[in-house]
Amino acid sequence: MNNTPHYTPLAPPLHPEKCQPLGTITKLQATPENKGLQPIAPSEAVKLVELFALQELSCDCLTKKEERTNKKGIKYDTYVHRVNYCLRQRIDSMSPVSVRYNEKREKAHYDNVQRCGSVWTCPFCGRKITEGRRQDLKTGVSNWHKQGGFVYLVTLTNRHHKGDNLPDLLKGQSKAKQKLWEKRKVKEMMKDLGYSGRVTATECTWWNVNGWHPHYHILMFFDHEINAQGLQTFLALEWQTACVKAGMKAPSLENGVDVQKGDKAQEYVAKWGLEDEMTKGHVKKGKEGGLTPFDLLRQSVDNPHYSHLFRQFADAFKGKQQLHWTRGLKDLLGVSDRTDEQLAEETEKESIEIKEVANKIWHLVLQYKIRGEYLTACKLDHVEGGINKRVENLVMEYALKEYERLKRKQ
Repeated sequence: MNNTPHYTPLAPPLHPEKCQPLGTITKLQATPENKGLQPIAPSEAVKLVELFALQELSCDCLTKKEERTNKKGIKYDTYVHRVNYCLRQRIDSMSPVSVRYNEKREKAHYDNVQRCGSVWTCPFCGRKITEGRRQDLKTGVSNWHKQGGFVYLVTLTNRHHKGDNLPDLLKGQSKAKQKLWEKRKVKEMMKDLGYSGRVTATECTWWNVNGWHPHYHILMFFDHEINAQGLQTFLALEWQTACVKAGMKAPSLENGVDVQKGDKAQEYVAKWGLEDEMTKGHVKKGKEGGLTPFDLLRQSVDNPHYSHLFRQFADAFKGKQQLHWTRGLKDLLGVSDRTDEQLAEETEKESIEIKEVANKIWHLVLQYKIRGEYLTACKLDHVEGGINKRVENLVMEYALKEYERLKRKQ
């Protein structure tokens, strides 16, 4: 390796500390002559690298470990948050990582790598899980409408202030929600209105002025059309009472409950799980507005305070469900029952293996945080017939970096 070979790099190296996307996307667009192949969309290549960069930021924030004991009685340390192993550690340690490609969807993915199944801390698993849940919601709402039913969107929130403890807010809200639906008066009213069930989504944002803002969005299913304003007025008083009994700050009658008609419910379902944190990995929102958990990660690049906030969020939401269906509702609406882990681990059924990644190469890819670039290079080599040797050039670029690094250490 003393003589440096001439080659054309895939793209400038990623600098995770700055969360920058690929620098020269035009280099990813070459289409071989007479092949009839479509170039990769620049936004797709950028988004892939950004998602990996966002996952790296999550791992950098969530470094806490705990001691466990295996079946043989041997103690070992492991990360509390499994995102640290996601798309990094192999499932079968005796087999290499590979790259597979779906010809119909024109998508490449890694195989024989673990999935963390965390909707809260992993942009990859979160994206896959929320898309699966969105499809469940669409199916349920559509089937209910076919049966002549109606769906309404209900939002429950309570008063909160900067400095409030997030776990305490979540615990209090959960207790208040339980008290609300257990009220005999509420049960009787729901029965009179033709209520058939609900789906509750837990969401959380952070505001510079008022701090943590966990809240519920609820899809409520009725067998006939109801008066949305009347339901809102009724629930507002009952929710206020439930919050007080749960030891929470009382929400105002004007802001504690919001009920929207069916068109708003359908709009919510259409976009649920597809917010900026899942589709625009590098877009930052204004610091004066509400920040989602993945926005906090992006902000952490410039301000370590946001890393602390993301850790608070991750610890508080670990193990919690994002969606909760009332008993029997999935069967009523014809929706299959799948866990978050099953959704996250679903693989491309119609994919083919296009690249086996040698262990040393995989270590290099992980060390230099180029999983997105490497996956893109494998895809392009496949669709271009390998004429540009993108994988070879990319590996050589970072192998030389590693060689120089080791030489400086001597």
